[in-house]
Amino acid sequence: MNFDALVVDDSPAVLEDVQDRLESIGHTCECVSSIQHARDRLGKNSYSYILLDLEIPVRYGRPPRIQNGQNLLREVRRIKGYEDIPIVVMTSHGHDGSDLAVEVLRCNGALDYVRKPFANNGHTLEKAIQDALAASGRSNPGASKWSSAVKDKQPQVFETGELVFSDTRVELCQVKICGGAESGMIRNILDELRHTNRHGRFVRYDGSELAELVGCDRGQNGVAEAVRDFRSTVCEIMLEEANIKMDRLRDIILNDRRYGYRLSSKIKVRNADDPANVPESKIHDPLNVQAKDDNVLENNERQQWAIEQMRTNGEFRKAAIIKQFKCAIKTAERDLRDLRSRGLIEFVGPAKTGHWRLAI
Repeated sequence: MNFDALVVDDSPAVLEDVQDRLESIGHTCECVSSIQHARDRLGKNSYSYILLDLEIPVRYGRPPRIQNGQNLLREVRRIKGYEDIPIVVMTSHGHDGSDLAVEVLRCNGALDYVRKPFANNGHTLEKAIQDALAASGRSNPGASKWSSAVKDKQPQVFETGELVFSDTRVELCQVKICGGAESGMIRNILDELRHTNRHGRFVRYDGSELAELVGCDRGQNGVAEAVRDFRSTVCEIMLEEANIKMDRLRDIILNDRRYGYRLSSKIKVRNADDPANVPESKIHDPLNVQAKDDNVLENNERQQWAIEQMRTNGEFRKAAIIKQFKCAIKTAERDLRDLRSRGLIEFVGPAKTGHWRLAI
């Protein structure tokens, strides 16, 4: 399980730099560029720590001000469950005088203060994060906003819950239970089991079928171990962070000789970008994608181009979309994630060196 950060900064270049640095130390993050978006994420998700630029706008298109960041810092400290979350302030040269440092550290509750552009030695961003986590006593990644509010109550038995997928995380009842591609096999397993068949039921695979779909070299034994460990982890996380007691064999991933692996009927699945609470149907004919999905793809030139490239060349990487269309990294990731969610393409290999291809 990884540490997960909320990063607030209105500079795309800074956000990209921060994301690279966090990935290098095994952390994941969500990036926002305004107070409005930060409030939205804090209300829906939970984080291990926050990286906050002081000079940010209230909402997109508004002018950034240092006071905005200071106000948000104080606001976070008033949110139940976030009173002691580690916060590291980031700011550019010209706004990093000693008076401001004293104010944000002593008066507003930040644990550390890092100058931009970030240093590559000495007091680096990475060191500030690690020191802040150690100082706060958060030895367990993914400390939740729910913990302080529910820790003294009797656990609630799990009855039903929404499993929400994004490219960086999977959440159950608003609690992160899995990351993105860096989570390895278990994320691939969830991505396969999230789909439904033509009858509206979750798809089912035996161990060998699932192992082939997710590229598990150890076959069904490797899948069994991954599912077993994941079940235990989810039960621990949900009890610790949401005070929800789950049955590890019945409430998340089921498995038996007759039906194989499948998601529990207690689970409802949706995409983070899709407001509709409806499980997705899996499409099984990627080679005939235009015949089945013209209504979706005809308005997205990037996706059409990517599909054609995969048909022609086999292997495909998101950098090709970025170079061809000069779009943002997030845009390319969203396009590929959408194609994968409909069962049209799949990701093969390690997170950093793997590639996309048409789904088999």
